[in-house]
Amino acid sequence: MHRVELLAPAGTKASFIGAINAGANAIFMAGQRYGARAFADNFSETELEESIFYAHTRGVEVYIVVNTLMFDNEIEALLSYTDTLVKHKIDALIVQDLGLIKLFCDRYPNTPIHASTQVNAHNIAHVKFLKSLGVKRVILARETSIDVIRQIKQEIDIELEVFIHGALCVSYSGNCLMSSILNKRSGNRGACSYSCRLPYELIKDDEVISESSYLMSAKDLMTIEYINELIEAGVDSFKIEGRMRKPEYVIQTVLSYRKAIDAYLENKTINTKEEISKLERVFNRDYTKGYMFNEIPKDINNSYRPNHVGIKAGVVLDYQKGFATIKLSEPLINGDGYRVIGEIDYGNDVTYMEDKTGKIIKEAYRGQTIKLEVKQKVIKGSDLYKTTDSALEKGLEIYLNTNYKVFPLKGYVKAYVGKKLTLSVSVGSKVLEVSSEEELAFAINQPTLEDSIMDSFKLGDTPFYFEELIVYTDQLTFVPKKVISDLRRQMVEMIYQTQTIRTERTIKPSVFHNGFVYNDQESLIVKVHTKDQMKAAIEAGIETIYYDDILDITGIEHSNLIPVKKRIYEQDSDYLIKGPSVINEIGMLIHNETKYPLYAEEFLNVTNIYTANVLSNFGVERITLSSELDAPLVSEFSNRYLTQFGGRPNLEMVIYGKKDLMISKYCPVAKSYGYKPNCKLCFKNQYYLKDQSNGKFALLNDGNCNMRIMDSMPVVLIDKIESLRNAHIKTFRLDFTTESSKQTKEIILSFKRALEGKVKALNILKFRTGRYV
Repeated sequence: MHRVELLAPAGTKASFIGAINAGANAIFMAGQRYGARAFADNFSETELEESIFYAHTRGVEVYIVVNTLMFDNEIEALLSYTDTLVKHKIDALIVQDLGLIKLFCDRYPNTPIHASTQVNAHNIAHVKFLKSLGVKRVILARETSIDVIRQIKQEIDIELEVFIHGALCVSYSGNCLMSSILNKRSGNRGACSYSCRLPYELIKDDEVISESSYLMSAKDLMTIEYINELIEAGVDSFKIEGRMRKPEYVIQTVLSYRKAIDAYLENKTINTKEEISKLERVFNRDYTKGYMFNEIPKDINNSYRPNHVGIKAGVVLDYQKGFATIKLSEPLINGDGYRVIGEIDYGNDVTYMEDKTGKIIKEAYRGQTIKLEVKQKVIKGSDLYKTTDSALEKGLEIYLNTNYKVFPLKGYVKAYVGKKLTLSVSVGSKVLEVSSEEELAFAINQPTLEDSIMDSFKLGDTPFYFEELIVYTDQLTFVPKKVISDLRRQMVEMIYQTQTIRTERTIKPSVFHNGFVYNDQESLIVKVHTKDQMKAAIEAGIETIYYDDILDITGIEHSNLIPVKKRIYEQDSDYLIKGPSVINEIGMLIHNETKYPLYAEEFLNVTNIYTANVLSNFGVERITLSSELDAPLVSEFSNRYLTQFGGRPNLEMVIYGKKDLMISKYCPVAKSYGYKPNCKLCFKNQYYLKDQSNGKFALLNDGNCNMRIMDSMPVVLIDKIESLRNAHIKTFRLDFTTESSKQTKEIILSFKRALEGKVKALNILKFRTGRYV
């Protein structure tokens, strides 16, 4: 059976220590910049260095996340940071940005680079492409099914990592702009505002179908019942999500999954229900087995609550004068957290309880009726939930001990008259040995016996302990305690040195070659979603038209229609490039055998010149810059590229259009109507999500039942054309999705006049400038 790694999150020192002590094989963590959890405490560079040493001495690997999109003005500081990490012999860098993946694979040839789940690798082609760049491990998208995982593992010799527990993004990772566009907090930059966890109404045309609920909030992933299938599929690393979670969550989750993995490998069974109960108590927004095991929409979403609810612990029978009478279905003790959920939602800690006789109690048992002090009036029939299990959490405190014994050793001692005292210890495949300077003498009085020698070799405040120590002695010699102490100290130092040995890390320059053939001709391109929009674009004289590839263009006569390929292809066999194409994902880069012109859409996330360069060397002739870039970054992009790579890139910029805020395998329409595969309801009517500010976000099917969620307002940059020209942007684009034929034509003509310098405004009341400020 192949080695299975249990990989735990650490957003704090306590979580880091707890995860190691609970049985994690590896830890993923971040410095105070460049990580996708910017609001975790994270670690200073000094703390990272100390943590790497601490983990290595305990046989645990450390992966540092650099899993955000990077800007050009950050690269120099980033390289200084990652060079330092590599010199400290980290075990891997976890990276999202495509340009950085290539840069790091070249720069750090013997430091493993892991492709983050933010790369959204979900099929064989994605993984092949990443391997071609030098990636050693791919962290698969959470939407990847176990069947596809098996196929990838069978066809490609590369490590695969999957998420097994924790929060799910409702959007395909790396494909969400919702927080960035709506709140100027980029999820791709680690500052997500979790817009998906807010309440929405579902609208069909103008009719409210579903009242306000948490319609986009995903349950947490839990796969503890499917560990056997994942091991048998060949998964190398099992990843727990949760760098923002409290240490108790991290510890308990590691303990439970460690138990499940070990049980499978040792052909044993565990009480899975008991482990699930513990997991529910430390964090629980209800659970799903996830897309990996083909969950349907109603079982992905928790529309009732977006946060931790704990476990049901009782029901309210009455409320009088500050006290709720409750029939308990779970024990309750002082210090537990609780929440009463009904018409009124109220939570607090348990500080005062009485039994039915009025006696003050500190703990209550399952089935007991109690009076609980509740400072806000609650309604009869409401449910009581236990949100903090203080007894469970107190029991987990032992794992926070920095000297917790986690590393078992086997050794033997030889103590004979006329010989040197010798201690030998096996550490992995190595045998370490130390001996005393002087030979041992006969005991004048009492000889030092076996048990005494064994007790004296206890390893004190270290992570090491002897699970087996054999003492060989003639029972005639006296062994001075100082001699034992010296040998013990020497052995501990040798073990530390052995544990922290890593291959010397190499740092060398990266090699990039410009693949662009620069085109200095300015053009206006239109992208359409409907046939009416396409006809309007043709009537308006647009020469090049992009169209969503689900659109039937039969009967349309035009010389330059270019399909925009889907953002999600689950099967490698789905790829088909018949001519020039606009591509949204990296699998296409190795499926273009006939070398048709490729144009990169903005969801290839080009935020720096290194990503642009990588794409240029895989046949991409023009790139659309990411909406994550602000005006100064756009203005410098072409000049930076010229300076670094000796030529200018061909750049495209969307200057009008409702942004794709996310694309999701989850469908709120199917959730609301009851799931039917490929129901096509969204092709019969226009559905929207409506937020609390009355914004209406159109839902568009990508043709494979992945749901695109569109912004309620378009981005309009009609007054920024000159600044974009100064930035050497040569291709301007207008994106149409829900606009009518009339609106489409009017907007096109307005922008054509703007490009001629005749107008600088558009007759639209509500619009955004995105991040271009």
